Amino acid sequence: MRVALMHDHFSAKKIEDVKQQMAVIGSPVIKAVYLECYDIYAALEGCHRLRVAHELGIDVIIDEVAYSDLMLSDIGCLDEFGEDYTISEICDDAYRNIILDF
Repeated sequence: MRVALMHDHFSAKKIEDVKQQMAVIGSPVIKAVYLECYDIYAALEGCHRLRVAHELGIDVIIDEVAYSDLMLSDIGCLDEFGEDYTISEICDDAYRNIILDF
Protein backbone atom coordinates (compact mmCIF):
# COMPACT_ATOMS: atom_id res chain seq x y z
CA MET A 1 0.00 0.00 0.00
CA ARG A 2 1.26 3.46 -0.93
CA VAL A 3 0.15 6.56 0.99
CA ALA A 4 0.82 10.15 -0.06
CA LEU A 5 1.31 12.60 2.79
CA MET A 6 -0.90 15.67 2.86
CA HIS A 7 2.11 17.98 3.38
CA ASP A 8 5.89 17.75 3.63
CA HIS A 9 6.52 19.77 6.82
CA PHE A 10 6.68 18.15 10.25
CA SER A 11 7.71 18.85 13.82
CA ALA A 12 10.52 16.74 15.31
CA LYS A 13 8.98 17.26 18.76
CA LYS A 14 5.59 16.03 17.56
CA ILE A 15 7.23 13.00 15.90
CA GLU A 16 8.72 12.02 19.28
CA ASP A 17 5.37 12.53 21.03
CA VAL A 18 3.58 10.41 18.41
CA LYS A 19 6.19 7.62 18.79
CA GLN A 20 5.37 7.40 22.48
CA GLN A 21 1.61 7.38 21.81
CA MET A 22 1.84 4.75 19.09
CA ALA A 23 3.88 2.46 21.33
CA VAL A 24 0.72 2.28 23.46
CA ILE A 25 -2.13 2.52 20.93
CA GLY A 26 -0.59 0.67 17.95
CA SER A 27 -1.62 1.10 14.34
CA PRO A 28 -3.02 4.52 13.42
CA VAL A 29 -6.32 4.93 11.60
CA ILE A 30 -5.98 7.48 8.81
CA LYS A 31 -8.73 9.02 6.68
CA ALA A 32 -7.61 8.78 3.04
CA VAL A 33 -8.93 8.71 -0.51
CA TYR A 34 -7.88 5.97 -2.92
CA LEU A 35 -6.69 7.39 -6.24
CA GLU A 36 -6.83 4.53 -8.71
CA CYS A 37 -5.01 6.48 -11.44
CA TYR A 38 -1.87 6.67 -9.24
CA ASP A 39 -2.51 3.53 -7.17
CA ILE A 40 -2.04 5.55 -3.98
CA TYR A 41 -4.06 6.67 -1.00
CA ALA A 42 -4.10 10.43 -0.46
CA ALA A 43 -3.94 10.97 3.30
CA LEU A 44 -6.34 13.63 4.55
CA GLU A 45 -4.78 13.69 8.02
CA GLY A 46 -2.09 12.10 10.14
CA CYS A 47 1.20 13.01 8.46
CA HIS A 48 3.09 12.63 11.74
CA ARG A 49 1.40 9.30 12.49
CA LEU A 50 2.18 8.05 8.98
CA ARG A 51 5.85 9.04 9.26
CA VAL A 52 6.18 7.26 12.60
CA ALA A 53 4.34 4.14 11.43
CA HIS A 54 6.60 3.97 8.38
CA GLU A 55 9.74 4.41 10.48
CA LEU A 56 8.66 1.77 13.01
CA GLY A 57 7.27 -0.68 10.44
CA ILE A 58 3.75 -0.48 11.87
CA ASP A 59 0.78 -1.12 9.60
CA VAL A 60 -1.67 1.70 8.92
CA ILE A 61 -5.44 1.26 8.91
CA ILE A 62 -7.15 3.28 6.17
CA ASP A 63 -10.60 4.76 6.81
CA GLU A 64 -11.49 5.29 3.15
CA VAL A 65 -13.26 8.52 2.24
CA ALA A 66 -14.81 9.31 -1.15
CA TYR A 67 -13.32 11.91 -3.47
CA SER A 68 -15.52 15.01 -3.20
CA ASP A 69 -15.57 18.77 -2.73
CA LEU A 70 -16.39 18.49 0.98
CA MET A 71 -14.14 20.47 3.29
CA LEU A 72 -11.71 18.58 5.53
CA SER A 73 -13.50 20.11 8.52
CA ASP A 74 -16.73 18.46 7.30
CA ILE A 75 -15.16 15.05 7.96
CA GLY A 76 -13.31 16.00 11.16
CA CYS A 77 -9.85 16.48 9.64
CA LEU A 78 -9.11 20.16 10.28
CA ASP A 79 -5.38 20.36 10.99
CA GLU A 80 -3.71 21.82 14.07
CA PHE A 81 -3.11 25.13 12.27
CA GLY A 82 -6.79 25.51 11.40
CA GLU A 83 -6.19 25.27 7.66
CA ASP A 84 -9.15 23.90 5.74
CA TYR A 85 -9.14 22.57 2.19
CA THR A 86 -11.50 20.57 0.05
CA ILE A 87 -10.86 16.85 -0.23
CA SER A 88 -10.45 17.30 -3.98
CA GLU A 89 -7.70 19.93 -3.49
CA ILE A 90 -5.69 17.51 -1.35
CA CYS A 91 -6.22 14.61 -3.75
CA ASP A 92 -5.41 16.57 -6.89
CA ASP A 93 -1.91 17.39 -5.60
CA ALA A 94 -1.21 14.12 -3.76
CA TYR A 95 0.98 12.57 -6.46
CA ARG A 96 3.48 15.44 -5.96
CA ASN A 97 3.91 14.81 -2.24
CA ILE A 98 6.03 12.36 -0.31
CA ILE A 99 4.68 8.83 -0.82
CA LEU A 100 5.36 6.18 1.80
CA ASP A 101 5.22 2.46 1.03
CA PHE A 102 3.69 0.21 3.68
